[in-house]
Amino acid sequence: MNLGCRFLTISAVLLAATLVASACGDSGGDDVVASIDDQVLTRSELEGILEFGDATVAQVRADEVSTWLQRIAMTKEADRIGLEPTDEDRDSADLTADALRARQPNLDHDTLVEEILISIILGRWAEAEAVTRDPLDPPDLLCSSHILLEAEADAIVALDRHAAGEDFAELAMELSVGPSGPDGGDLGCQLTGTFVPEFETAAYEGEAGEVVGPVQTQFGWHLIEILSVGPATAENHPTADPLVIEQAAGLVSRALVESVILDFQEQARARYADTVTVAEAIGTIDLSTYAITAP
Repeated sequence: MNLGCRFLTISAVLLAATLVASACGDSGGDDVVASIDDQVLTRSELEGILEFGDATVAQVRADEVSTWLQRIAMTKEADRIGLEPTDEDRDSADLTADALRARQPNLDHDTLVEEILISIILGRWAEAEAVTRDPLDPPDLLCSSHILLEAEADAIVALDRHAAGEDFAELAMELSVGPSGPDGGDLGCQLTGTFVPEFETAAYEGEAGEVVGPVQTQFGWHLIEILSVGPATAENHPTADPLVIEQAAGLVSRALVESVILDFQEQARARYADTVTVAEAIGTIDLSTYAITAP
């Protein structure tokens, strides 16, 4: 299991509330399998967490202990910076918990409420914190048309015809074997990562107004007419659909909030790392990530 990915997304990181209430101080004779700051996880509590999992698999047990440690660290960090839910937050969490339990009655209402409250307050804090940070660069955008041909020789002939003055769109309608041919080869404006790597590498090395190629991909040989290329802003792409630019801005905004959450996660782990203990029978912990490798 990739524990980094487990806490990478905002939804996963925000579920910082403890799913199982952990005893503080004396464990009452129950073996302690892990501890962090003033909280301990006992063997019986771990068995409770693993009630619906395969408790016989050592790495599964180690992963659950790692998850518990991260939950506690994040809950404590949220408390430390003074994040408090409002009455409206509590009402919203209560309604959401009721809706979830209507579909899964075995879920505990109070536990759900605490999880949802932490999600709400941490999400609101991260969005506010993101506004104070330097903005991220927008993703690249490519507005282009292409002519797809089956053989390199055919692509060279088409390129020579265009260089001699023939219109690119008309050539695409006549020659292209791709589905965009009838539309003059129009591919619209697409964010980076949409096309296969060979296509994008060639296109992003070109400039607006150029035709690059022939470029070979798994689909055949391409001639690419670059209408605009570069960071997804209205200034760089004046002919792009405003919705595409808005989508790119949304991606940047979410990525910035995500980076705030990741920083919060890292800070929480670092702040309590010196207080973490894990029983030898559970495994060896990497205190930078809280990932535990089973023996």
